[in-house]
Amino acid sequence: MIRTKCSIRLPKTFVKLLLELKPNFTKPSFKYFETLIAGILLGEPKKTVTAAVKLARLEKKFSNVHRFVSRYRWDSGQLGMGVLKLIIKTLDLSKHQSLTFALDSTLLAKFGSKIFGCAYHFNSAQKRNTARYVWGHYWLVMGLLHFSETFKKWLCLPFLAQLFVSQKALSKGATYKSTIDLACDMVQMLKGKIKQKVILVADGYFAKQKLLRTCAQTGVTLISRLQSNAALYQAPKSLRGPKPRGRPRKYGKKLASLKMIAKKSKGFTELTLKLYGKERCVKVKRFEALWKPAGQSIDVLIVFYEKAKKPTFFFCTDPSLSTEAILTRVAARWSIESLFKDLKEHLGWSDWQCRVEKAVSRSATLTCSAASLLTIWSLQQASSRQPELWDVVPWYTNKSIPSFQDMLEQLRCQTLETTFLAIQRSGQTMQKKEAQYRQLMRLAA
Repeated sequence: MIRTKCSIRLPKTFVKLLLELKPNFTKPSFKYFETLIAGILLGEPKKTVTAAVKLARLEKKFSNVHRFVSRYRWDSGQLGMGVLKLIIKTLDLSKHQSLTFALDSTLLAKFGSKIFGCAYHFNSAQKRNTARYVWGHYWLVMGLLHFSETFKKWLCLPFLAQLFVSQKALSKGATYKSTIDLACDMVQMLKGKIKQKVILVADGYFAKQKLLRTCAQTGVTLISRLQSNAALYQAPKSLRGPKPRGRPRKYGKKLASLKMIAKKSKGFTELTLKLYGKERCVKVKRFEALWKPAGQSIDVLIVFYEKAKKPTFFFCTDPSLSTEAILTRVAARWSIESLFKDLKEHLGWSDWQCRVEKAVSRSATLTCSAASLLTIWSLQQASSRQPELWDVVPWYTNKSIPSFQDMLEQLRCQTLETTFLAIQRSGQTMQKKEAQYRQLMRLAA
């Protein structure tokens, strides 16, 4: 962080992680990147660039922090890939044969007509007495799914974010890209950097032909929900004897609807799996079929969860994946939904007041980078010693799974300790030390 008279000091273990991302910036830019990450994680309740400046106590050139977001020459995609590289290195995932990623979208409500990329978007998660359409930004986020033995839960570590811009909000000369086009670009960017097998888990919205074909071309396995009215076909039968005239058939006999297949009791297998943090019994029927949007055969799964009257349908483009592996990854995808809540509630993703194009498009990547850095740092700390300041309540004394808020409190605690020791060892007058102690008390409060 930029050293000022009253600046805070991040723990050396956290700074070590930040230094791994230094090649993505110039030397001056990296200082402002460190300042912003500290502001996102430790700043005021409303996380903005101004909050980062106030936390660092910048007295001169404070406007450079704003310019870093809106003007400086650094690439958000390159930073995202750098964060992914750091995640794989820190968690020692390079030895794994495959890596699982989650892709999802979320809405950020905004206020103001002159903010780049803002438009009215349909709110699929609307509640009663709320507007069906929201004015704001529509983001696509990709994160790495990792099961932590230390925290005993699935974690989603975000690293890449793309803003969907409607045709009306596009600047002159810009090319329109739909959400599926952006998802295809993210898959191609990911596959260009990862040598291991890639498994992508997404909700049913992304089960579109273009993304399916892109995944097939790049060798990415796609797992998603399947609509109940999907038209499925058998493989064409190989004819004996002389070949008939005309082009050979691509698809065989059309199968019955998924609802009709689900009503037949034959072919179901009962499994006991750990899904969503609990042991659950599910009934699964799996079969192979041809689906025109995929352009290839897919494995279809009809799943009856516990106490569920209606079935749920999924598909996977890799027949070698086991049923247990597919359903476990489907359940693990929920961690990205929890991540969106943490990004908005604890890291102030909705608080950014950026208006120009570069600043808006970079804000999400900076927030995602801060979340991933905090998570892997907390994992490192938990593996070396018991994390402190977990929010243990009297009726929940054996807490073993930390929340995102617990990770933030742990970083805040060690930052206060590091800064306090730095002030004590400095050869400053007592008056200057008292001014720095007051700043620490504000941070602690």
